[in-house]
Amino acid sequence: MNARRLAHALAAAAIVAWFGAAAASAQTISDLTLDLQALQARIAAGDKAAYASQAERISAVGAAIVAAKPEVWQSTRETDAAVIYLLSGGQPRDIVRLVESGAVPASQIPMMRGALAYVLGNEAEAEKRLSQFDVRQLPLRLAGPMAFAQSVIATSRDSAKAIELLDLARLLAPGTLVEEAALRREVMLEADQHAVDSVARLARQYASRFGASVYAEAFLQTLAGTLIQSGAIDSPDNFSKFRGFFAALAPDARRGFLLGLARAAILSGRFEVAAMAAAAALDGVPPDSVEEARGRLYEGMARILTPDYDAGLAELQGVAQARLDRHDQELLAAARGVATFLHEPPASSAAPPLAADAAAMAAANPNDTIAQTIVLAEAALNRTASLAGVAAPKENL
Repeated sequence: MNARRLAHALAAAAIVAWFGAAAASAQTISDLTLDLQALQARIAAGDKAAYASQAERISAVGAAIVAAKPEVWQSTRETDAAVIYLLSGGQPRDIVRLVESGAVPASQIPMMRGALAYVLGNEAEAEKRLSQFDVRQLPLRLAGPMAFAQSVIATSRDSAKAIELLDLARLLAPGTLVEEAALRREVMLEADQHAVDSVARLARQYASRFGASVYAEAFLQTLAGTLIQSGAIDSPDNFSKFRGFFAALAPDARRGFLLGLARAAILSGRFEVAAMAAAAALDGVPPDSVEEARGRLYEGMARILTPDYDAGLAELQGVAQARLDRHDQELLAAARGVATFLHEPPASSAAPPLAADAAAMAAANPNDTIAQTIVLAEAALNRTASLAGVAAPKENL
């Protein structure tokens, strides 16, 4: 009796497996790419399991493309799906084989070759082939990825056009990885254009819609430096324009972003901004934490270069050095050295020559201790000279 039940169970399992395999084999390339796009939308929403399975899903679509019969490619829906696969991170070699097979109608070849040129970095060829397509006339699921690709191609020659295409990509593909990536890219392009209000608005949209994205943490780390280096946040007034963005971030992300912003501002000599960012990061920070030590460090560094020197010095002396990483420990040592210099400044004629591009050095390499010290020393010289009513010593070029 037990053997018979086992046999029935095995037979049932075999039938289920057969139907599952049949269903999988019945999926078209278009179906598979639709599933891939849905998976990537989950990645944009913060699904780490979806991110972990992305490579396997892309490989499955590629294998299906390679195995597809020639008659499959007589359908425009399927050739569009092959382009979507490529623009979604698929392997170029799969599409090269497809194009070389002769199975694709001649009318569909230009888009495939254009997409290949784009992913392979051949900008001139990609522009030549893809610029002829009006994304508003394409099927919706292809239109968003195509608008994004066209934007990337246009960036070097026409940034305004690139931004316009990113706006269109977001409109055509809401809630997808295309929109998430378009927002990230557009924020950076607008920062390069010093469009502060647009940057603040787009950054807030990103935080509200995709703050949990798998790509958000790395993007926010980069953005903190970009906002300082581009001058988007170069004053207390501009800092205030981003308060909506800060508020839209989750508490831990907000604190991490503000600390990164404060550090970048210190190394670029924007001490008022650094003080504001550090103070905001310290609001509600867990006591005796790494974040508190970093916030105290950056706030103290900024304050010693203002009339609030004594409070800044006390803050630097109270920083829990053991909580800092090696780079911030070096920064703390530099700050304490500058604080000592400020307490007993040498005669201006004895001041050491300063590197003209120290701020640029520090911004380019946030872990360059020498550049950091020079930036702080230069600010210290300017402060002491202004207090004494004399001009700071000029650099030797």
